[in-house]
Amino acid sequence: MTSKIKTLIVLFILPFMLHSQEISFPENGYWQIGFGLGELPTGGSFKPSISVGYHVNEKIYAGIIYQLKDHIARNQASINARSSGLTGLNTASEIVAQRFLAQIRYKPFRNGPYLSTGIVFNGRDRETMVFDHRDRQLFGEEYTGDIGIIQSRPAGWGLAAGVGYEYRFKNGVAAGFEWTPAWAQYPEPEYEFGGEAGLSSNTKKSLQDLMNGKFKSSVTNMYKVFHLGISYHFQD
Repeated sequence: MTSKIKTLIVLFILPFMLHSQEISFPENGYWQIGFGLGELPTGGSFKPSISVGYHVNEKIYAGIIYQLKDHIARNQASINARSSGLTGLNTASEIVAQRFLAQIRYKPFRNGPYLSTGIVFNGRDRETMVFDHRDRQLFGEEYTGDIGIIQSRPAGWGLAAGVGYEYRFKNGVAAGFEWTPAWAQYPEPEYEFGGEAGLSSNTKKSLQDLMNGKFKSSVTNMYKVFHLGISYHFQD
């Protein structure tokens, strides 16, 4: 069992080790500090994240979430590689940049979900895809050789709105998740093409248009923060 999986297990078992009986939290003025994951731990992903904030009362919370950058081996799970329509994928790996969210949460019900709004910033993501050496016909042209594509999502920010849920355990511990994207704010990807195949400018443009169309059809490519973790609540 890898150290990443062990850490994940500890992360989600910890609240239950601290007893699952709910207690009465302060009604006003208490702090929260937490840690967790900014990506689901699949395909080599393990983006650590930290959060800190202040509960003005039972309904209003103000805080930040910061996620460190990570390197993910996406390979056959790569959505961007599949969107190219090319066969013979050898590898696909992505450098996922840091994420930051300054947010206000509104929780209308004590044991219900909350609404999240604020400003989200994502750094520059960069995925490298390598397709094997073979004969191909692309957009009416014949090619022989391998093909390399680097797709970059520029850094940027946006006004975000999302939802989350937090369950409070004994001893001030809570566990939860949230998804807060900048809706419909898609960046324009940038591309670099390489490899022995030597693609023409027309083929590069056609591949770029095809991949852009698929890129903007996926909500995961918006500027956003996804956070899954535990936190501890305390008063001064």
